[in-house]
Amino acid sequence: MKRVTKVLLAVLVIASLTVTLTGCGSSDNSNEEVTYKDGTYIGESEKREFGYEEAEVTIEGGKITNIVLKRMTPDGEEVDYDEWTGEGDRPNLKQFRVDLAEEMIEKQSYEVDAIATATETSEGWKEAVKNSLEQAK
Repeated sequence: MKRVTKVLLAVLVIASLTVTLTGCGSSDNSNEEVTYKDGTYIGESEKREFGYEEAEVTIEGGKITNIVLKRMTPDGEEVDYDEWTGEGDRPNLKQFRVDLAEEMIEKQSYEVDAIATATETSEGWKEAVKNSLEQAK
């Protein structure tokens, strides 16, 4: 009889833990397909001392079809990308903005890896695209 009680107690503990852990599971919906309203949406990153990032996102047929990423000065002027070609101590924003936009379109998401030599700007572009997509929901 003692053995039956121990087995029953063990089963109850396991069942209790299973229910508890299942309830704490992630509600990650990242595999859900999101559909956006058609249009062109402009989002910005947080403004910082040396400027901010802007994204113009075009949605057609509920999907991201084009993204234009911009690096802006603190005064709201777009930078001259010919000055950002990877020479000297400046990252190659001229190419990075194209590469990052293409990856976001391909993945249909702003959740892509930042570019190592332009981490702050990459994160700003991701934030700007996220803000654009929030408007398109």
